[in-house]
Amino acid sequence: MLKRRLNREGGLTHQSFVKRNLGGFTLIEMVIVIVVIGILMGVAFQGVSSFQQNARDTVRLSDLRKTQTFLELYYGRCGHYPTAGACGSPSATTGSLTWPGTGANTLETRLADVVNRSDVANDPLVGVNYTYSYGANGMDYVIAATTERVGTNRNLTGTILGVNCSDSKTYCLRN
Repeated sequence: MLKRRLNREGGLTHQSFVKRNLGGFTLIEMVIVIVVIGILMGVAFQGVSSFQQNARDTVRLSDLRKTQTFLELYYGRCGHYPTAGACGSPSATTGSLTWPGTGANTLETRLADVVNRSDVANDPLVGVNYTYSYGANGMDYVIAATTERVGTNRNLTGTILGVNCSDSKTYCLRN
């Protein structure tokens, strides 16, 4: 049989109260654990986020190199790089083609002479475009991607065919 110790007012003593509640956690302990778990999750999310950014930037650079191969195939077939003019009749002025885009005046449409339109890669993030600009008569070009992390490109600097390749988040390739 349990003995209860009563104080002068007839209530439980501190010793008997403490003995009864040894198995639970206090509210303060619970709050501290929740805060620590939240901090750990925040740190883990930041780490995963930077891995995702690096992965998307790697895909972008790979896409540009693949597109550069397609541009060289186009040049071999048409005698110039894609312009607003059709294969064999290049535009006499400098300009750019949208990429990705819809309609006849897109890089995907121009490259359809040598590859499937679906083979031309798009940026991993929806709504973000790559840049393609060409020189007069389609004799030179620059392609660029905007990266999420700083410092991926130091090969080209300055403004080339209207593309700012000095920006620390712009990766540029040219012929």
